[in-house]
Amino acid sequence: LVESKLMIVEECCVNIGRPGFLTTFQILRQSCYNLRSRSDNPTEFQGEAFNEDEALNKMNSNARKMALRDSSSSRLQLAFVFCDEETMAKMLKILVDYPLTDVSTPRLHNRLCFTGLSAFALGKKKDCESFVKMAQNCLRYFEHLTKCGSVNAKPVYLFMLAMKGPSR
Repeated sequence: LVESKLMIVEECCVNIGRPGFLTTFQILRQSCYNLRSRSDNPTEFQGEAFNEDEALNKMNSNARKMALRDSSSSRLQLAFVFCDEETMAKMLKILVDYPLTDVSTPRLHNRLCFTGLSAFALGKKKDCESFVKMAQNCLRYFEHLTKCGSVNAKPVYLFMLAMKGPSR
């Protein structure tokens, strides 16, 4: 059901000439496919909705940078869900260079949520200590939103606190 609705939105993006939006919805649709079907690599985007390597190779540098941010964020989310620590580390290394701001609040919220959770999950592992700073920045973002009364931020903030220092 979700995939069919995303395909309709993708068609609209083509019709109005918005390739950046098209890429975003293709990434979302591929994420849905990866979540509901069995695969040896559920964190890879090599499917029918979005092939990351092919798509990124066709883009100019600015479009590639934005698409890489979005695909890496979605792949990070999948890596966290599937406990794929190698992919989490790879995606965090890509996302470290992107600012903690975005014109799209939902996109930022999702990216910082899984950046923080993944960074805390990996932060105590050897060669991953550098992720702790990323995690702390994400935690501060959600702490601020929670103090401002955001009902959407509070569960993320509490989950990050639990990942930061799980009870013994």
